[in-house]
Amino acid sequence: MENQGRFVLFIVLSMVILGVAEYFMPKPAQPPVTSTEAISQAAPASGAAAKVSTPASAVKAVQPQTAHVSAAAVTVETDQYMAIFSNQGGVLTGFRLKKYLNRQTEKPIQLVNADPSRPKPFSLTYDPIPDVNQKMFEVRGSSEILSRPASKARLSFRYVDGNGTVLEKTFGFENGSYLIHFDVAVKQTGGGQVSASPLGVEWADTLGKEENTGTNSRVGGYRVATLAGGRIDSESAKKSQESNAIPSPVSWTALANQFFVAALIPDPSTGAASVQVVRDFNVYKTPTDEDPNPGINPKEFGPRPVLLYSGQALKAGESFTRSGQLFFGPQDYNLLKSLNLQLESVVDFGTFGFISVYMLSLLKWFFTLCHNWGLAILLLSVAVKLALWFPTHNSYKNMYLTQQKMREVQPKLDALKRKYPDDKQKQQQEQMRLFQEAGINPLGGCLPMFFQLPVFWALYATLGHSIELRQAPFLWISDLTLKDPIYVLPLLMGVTMIIQQRVSGQMATQAAGQQKFMMWFFPIFLTFISFQWPAGLLLYWVVTNLLSMVQQKVVNREIQKAKKKVEGLKP
Repeated sequence: MENQGRFVLFIVLSMVILGVAEYFMPKPAQPPVTSTEAISQAAPASGAAAKVSTPASAVKAVQPQTAHVSAAAVTVETDQYMAIFSNQGGVLTGFRLKKYLNRQTEKPIQLVNADPSRPKPFSLTYDPIPDVNQKMFEVRGSSEILSRPASKARLSFRYVDGNGTVLEKTFGFENGSYLIHFDVAVKQTGGGQVSASPLGVEWADTLGKEENTGTNSRVGGYRVATLAGGRIDSESAKKSQESNAIPSPVSWTALANQFFVAALIPDPSTGAASVQVVRDFNVYKTPTDEDPNPGINPKEFGPRPVLLYSGQALKAGESFTRSGQLFFGPQDYNLLKSLNLQLESVVDFGTFGFISVYMLSLLKWFFTLCHNWGLAILLLSVAVKLALWFPTHNSYKNMYLTQQKMREVQPKLDALKRKYPDDKQKQQQEQMRLFQEAGINPLGGCLPMFFQLPVFWALYATLGHSIELRQAPFLWISDLTLKDPIYVLPLLMGVTMIIQQRVSGQMATQAAGQQKFMMWFFPIFLTFISFQWPAGLLLYWVVTNLLSMVQQKVVNREIQKAKKKVEGLKP
């Protein structure tokens, strides 16, 4: 009994001591809300205007302002590209395409200019957080190499200001694709409010450092193309800083040069977007052999696109997200078309683009047969010539007959000049009357060119703009989109043009002196200006001239046979 009493007393005293200790001892602090919990509390439920309300206790428990974050670079590498991001602003500072080389360095081409004074891709404009692109963001994710097919990676940058406003950029990557998904989320986790302000996703004004190509291209320089309302708005460099606003909804906006494109594609499910095309920087001068680093042109301002999303006012616990995709890669027409985003419209084939598309398809088909782009151009030249054979054949005949008739009426034309030496209008009236009586069409000799001009311009755009021909070699030519390094093709083009005119009889001795001068001047003039044309285009032209000479020979033979037949019927 005594032992039992002592045991009961021990238990009672222990409970009293524990109670007193709990009363006087301080309570342990509650654990803070983790970053993951804060994000989940502020994440939108759905759509652009999704709002999440959180208890006041949860709002007070968020992490403090982002501070003491060291500068860091994060790299994501796929089979197609190597992307480098900086946590200062969470912007893209480097982007190399592995399958396309810089023509000078022979290294993967860099599509982001390293100049720190120029805007960087994925910079933001958002008034509630001034100088947001200078802030140091926390990085969520690490450098990663994606090597498995369709493997994916995510990378996030997070910044919290002193008012508890959280801004987070998230990027999604997939191996085997040039598309990069992006989200920009704004969350108010503090006790204050965020005023409504547009959220701008900016792009740079260049696609890397310009190469010294030495080739005159119809698509030289940079342009901003925007698809809105079913039509393309195109902006190029100007001598003023004029900007252009394109209202929502916008399907995409893109910065493009001759071969590459960066296209921002807003996700309409998170809110419609508009575009502001700004010209706030001078364009770079084109590098040359004499001046490989020429600096900027103070007289011109280049365009760059800013994708503008609407922002909303936020109270404590509310958030919104704006999303989209980026296509950053080659202007491969078939690849762009396969995305079903109408991005193939960014490829500028010009007025006769509807012909260029078929020419490009035919060129690619020939390449699958011979596995050489130079040979494919040769086969394309033959195919085009055969397609135009019959209309051109008839035109050559008409041209010959016109020349014969012109020789017959030439004495009468000379007489008109002597009869009306001071009345040019009367001369022209009488000349037209003579032409009508003789059945002469003054434009008859130009008809063969009229048949070929649309095809020629379509091929000019195709052969000078197709990414497939970039760095494609043929014989002594290392790149069919660049000029002939030893000018063989321009000289061959000029020589074949002169020979073709001789074969057609246009350089007959009976021709007037001024006419003969033009017959010589035109081929020589074209030869000199073609020194800067793409070699692929010149290759097509030379082959076409050779085939035209063969066709002209056939026409001449038919005419001679017809003449002999007529003479044989004469008594």
